[in-house]
Amino acid sequence: MRRCLRKMTHVGALAVALISAACGPGSHSEKKAPSDDPADYLVDDSLNYRIEVSEPHWVVPSDGLPDVVTPQVANNNVDIHFFEDRLFMAWRTAPTHFASDQVEMYVVSSLDGGTNWEFETRIDMKSDVREPRLIDADGRLQLMFFQAGTDMLNFEPVRIWRTFRRELGDWSAPEILLDEPEVPWDVKRRSGKIWMTSYQGKHYSPDPEAGIHVHFKQSTDGLNWRLVDDAPFVYVGGVSEVAFEFDADGSLWAVTRNEDGDESGWGSHVCTVAAGRLGDWDCPQQTDPERYDSPELFRHGDDLYLAARRDIGGPFGTDGDMTAYSLRPKRSALYKIDKDQRKVVHLFDLPGCGDTAFPSVRRSGAHTFLLANYTSPLDEPDISWLQGQTSARGTQIYLLSITFVQE
Repeated sequence: MRRCLRKMTHVGALAVALISAACGPGSHSEKKAPSDDPADYLVDDSLNYRIEVSEPHWVVPSDGLPDVVTPQVANNNVDIHFFEDRLFMAWRTAPTHFASDQVEMYVVSSLDGGTNWEFETRIDMKSDVREPRLIDADGRLQLMFFQAGTDMLNFEPVRIWRTFRRELGDWSAPEILLDEPEVPWDVKRRSGKIWMTSYQGKHYSPDPEAGIHVHFKQSTDGLNWRLVDDAPFVYVGGVSEVAFEFDADGSLWAVTRNEDGDESGWGSHVCTVAAGRLGDWDCPQQTDPERYDSPELFRHGDDLYLAARRDIGGPFGTDGDMTAYSLRPKRSALYKIDKDQRKVVHLFDLPGCGDTAFPSVRRSGAHTFLLANYTSPLDEPDISWLQGQTSARGTQIYLLSITFVQE
């Protein structure tokens, strides 16, 4: 049985992740990005590992950004991706956390692991744009995102867009991928295919019978998508965001955010899906009352880990009171999935407070991962989520490395 211990390290910027990326599978010197697929790495599960986490390296705003990139007050919804010899980062920047016609989305890339960045592209649709997802689409780098409205009090998805990188600073004009109010969430390349969870429906509707449909899709090229096993949905109810990861035997694990609530309650589920029946999800009849916003799952050996928001003073699932939830402090945290109990177990907090948690995790080696996340300023740890969302001090984005060290 392996054990996981927290240890804060003081490595410079991202040294552990970069050394592993340079020396491990797919080195940058070969202009080949490290694989993110756990199936491509051999991890000895008979050994004990401790988890070491670097200090945060602040990237938005920072002097390392190109002059043409002008972040606004609120910076969030971040995604990172290794492609060829570069680290790419996409994020949303806006006056506040909420929708407006001033929202922009930037993409930048770095040859030195995130210290210095070069401009790639900027998205400005005079409306909200969220959930950037960078994908290796059949040898081309693709940015997927969804467009929403401008009303700060309403969640109004409109359609999903995509754009393709041609070369440094040269991207195709955005084209419509799906002209429906669907929201992409988790996207991963595993076993030669690209998989995606998404959701569609009346999110935040006052009608308890409205329901949200969660979809699970796959693609062989990142261009054309189809429903897994032709299942029109894998969950209907109060669930929206769903993180997933494959186990070594081809089965699937998923963590949901059941924010709207349904007959199972409010909070979250740990769902399992058998290999060969990936369109047939088994989710508990009763939710975990804790909710894990912006969930991101990743695997090291046989162990599954979750990065997500942590609610201080909850749980949310006692009554699903969004007002009370918004007025409580928040953290970003790292969790482990107890597979036997199908439960989420808190390990330790990551840098984050106030308005925080939209983690993106990419593997950089057999035992190293790079994480991007956003947070309100860390010197006010007890401000509420809502205070952070509306504060003039805004939110900033950092990178850090997560390393599993053999004991």
